[in-house]
Amino acid sequence: MAMAPATVAVIGLGPLGLVTLKNLLEKGFKATGFDKADVVGGLWNYRDDDQTTVLENMPVFPEARHIQRYLYDYASHFSLQSHIRLQTEIVHVDFDEKSEQWTVRMVKEGETTSQVFDKIVLATGINKLPLMPKIDGLDVFEGEVIHSAGYKRPSSLKDKTVLIVGLSNSAVDTATTLVGHAKHVYISRRHDAFILPRFIEGKPMDHAFNHRKGVIFETLQLLPSAVSSTIMRKFLTATTHKGFPELPQDWDLGTAPLPTRTPPVVSDTVIPHILEGNITLVKGLNRVTGPKTVQLDNGSQLEADAIVFCTGYKADYSLAGRYDPTLEQPEAWTASPGSNSRALARLYRNMFSLQLPQHLAFMGAIAFPSPAFQLYDLASMALARVWAGEHQLPTAQEMTAQVDQQHRWLVSLASEGTVIPGWVDGAKWMAWADEAAGSDVFPHLGYGLKGWTLWLKDRQLSRILMDGTPSPHQFRLFENGNRRAWAGARGEILRTNSSSLDKQA
Repeated sequence: MAMAPATVAVIGLGPLGLVTLKNLLEKGFKATGFDKADVVGGLWNYRDDDQTTVLENMPVFPEARHIQRYLYDYASHFSLQSHIRLQTEIVHVDFDEKSEQWTVRMVKEGETTSQVFDKIVLATGINKLPLMPKIDGLDVFEGEVIHSAGYKRPSSLKDKTVLIVGLSNSAVDTATTLVGHAKHVYISRRHDAFILPRFIEGKPMDHAFNHRKGVIFETLQLLPSAVSSTIMRKFLTATTHKGFPELPQDWDLGTAPLPTRTPPVVSDTVIPHILEGNITLVKGLNRVTGPKTVQLDNGSQLEADAIVFCTGYKADYSLAGRYDPTLEQPEAWTASPGSNSRALARLYRNMFSLQLPQHLAFMGAIAFPSPAFQLYDLASMALARVWAGEHQLPTAQEMTAQVDQQHRWLVSLASEGTVIPGWVDGAKWMAWADEAAGSDVFPHLGYGLKGWTLWLKDRQLSRILMDGTPSPHQFRLFENGNRRAWAGARGEILRTNSSSLDKQA
């Protein structure tokens, strides 16, 4: 008699949870998704309160409501609704080592119930808890103090002098939306950044990068660190100057962090606003000195009516209890200023619990320059095949050694500056995930037998996969016995790259 399919609880139904739920169901698991919100979408579900969401509207990019609609349509297209429980908060989970099952306690409309599952995926992401730095004297500040998580509309800070703390994507987005509403906007930063335009040579910036350029980028990493860093810095400096021929006089790209440890800033408007005087760059915030005054790192004083901390987030895995992967921290990491008071998660491939790799996984702890939706589609495809027994994990000792090596690497990066705790070597992680997911993409893009065969049989597709816009459909393109190919994959890849194909015609 056939065994009943394993049951899986997917906690969190933002993009990470939705795609994980879909890929687990596709592999035959009896999966159920839970979210305390009344709709799917996670942070893409815009709210007026101080819960973390995107801004209500973003220029150039799709509005939040468009992404929210896409996620709703995704759930509808793949018939996920019958596997989803909304307005249901998971308040406690407990693993029984004898039965090897989880008891999941949940609350809906004030009623507490429990259900047993074989496996759990925590898909709550890393943007869970706002990270607020410790600033001396902040308690005496009488103006408004908020984290970017609580910033929703520029009208809330109308006619106020606003100090933005940080120079990240959220910082420049917040600063630029305040122009025309706030009395004046300051950006306080301890280093400058590479600012990449949203469009390069008429193409969206992310469309300017492809697999071939990624191979070149990874090859650079094989060179001595000083050499590869110099080459990369020159390239990014040239790209920044190409997008913005005129930079602020004191803008120092020599101190800008490289994308080997943190994403670059992408904005078309922040540099023009700085040059026009709408936004003023100042040094790092040192301390608060009065009800409406602050002192900067260079000793100068500044008056402000409001402070907005765009200082990132901390992950929260406390729901996992004694299986929380952040309970133990390397001393070298916590002692490093680059850790920025955030914890490292001890997870194999930034996904699997070392204690319960066949029963507990986490989605949202992987970070490197990559489209997030595509990244977690591949990650959850890999997870589903591992849990289905179609791809074997290494031994416990080997997984622990891999995590230790990963953490030593992150500690070395943190010695140079702030680094995201989930940062991974993108090429190595993708190669592992491609194999684990059974997609077989990268062997078809190399110079082995499969790569040459594709080039000979379908030169147009081979060229698009190497030089075109990356598309998630590629991971469902090849039939190799490990994963069923989707018949429409080739057509969608070509459609995604139709503009470049038209230029070649």
